[in-house]
Amino acid sequence: MTTTIRGSDNFNSAAVGLLRITRYTSGSGTWNRPSDTVSVLIKTVAGGGGGGGGSDAGEINFGGGGGGAGGYSETFIESAASSYAYVVGAGGGGGPPANAGAAGTATTIAGISGGAGAGGTRGDLNVPSGGGAGGTSTISGGLAVRGGNGSGAGSADSGVSYSQGGDGGSSAYGGNGSGGLAQNGAAGTAGVFGAGGGGGGAALGSGAAGGTGYIEIQEYS
Repeated sequence: MTTTIRGSDNFNSAAVGLLRITRYTSGSGTWNRPSDTVSVLIKTVAGGGGGGGGSDAGEINFGGGGGGAGGYSETFIESAASSYAYVVGAGGGGGPPANAGAAGTATTIAGISGGAGAGGTRGDLNVPSGGGAGGTSTISGGLAVRGGNGSGAGSADSGVSYSQGGDGGSSAYGGNGSGGLAQNGAAGTAGVFGAGGGGGGAALGSGAAGGTGYIEIQEYS
């Protein structure tokens, strides 16, 4: 999905020379530099990891771990090239019960690459799950911020028998997914741009998908 906002739609655009903002929230393609654009500020986040599924039924059950968030990057290019190929990273799928969540995929444009969040581990019997690691993008001459780690499942005692799924990691845009509730096998909730998905609750809860990647291109005269 592509969204373009003209500089005239922003009340302070004249002061900073902002012409327009283009946002990509899915897919791939090529951004072509308009004739009036000289410089660009590019902001990206990679796809977040999916939450792990909760354990099968058993004596002591653990929820799935939350997915890690995608890494954030930004770079200012004083003299923009005529075009930049781009790919918006996808969020990793949530794991079915007793299965790990999938990693997100990389967002790439103008020398920025990588940074996908890892999926959360599956809930298991007697073994606590772990959250997925946050990703860090590769970038030259810009800013790279590591995505937040997903959290592991809550504790499960023999007297309780079930635990809630872990929360997903937060991205630079926030919005991490919550872990599914314990005892009823509730699914985790999905993250927003780049955030990790929540782990599924024990037992038999499904993990949630990680948030999709994001690209924003601010164009300046």
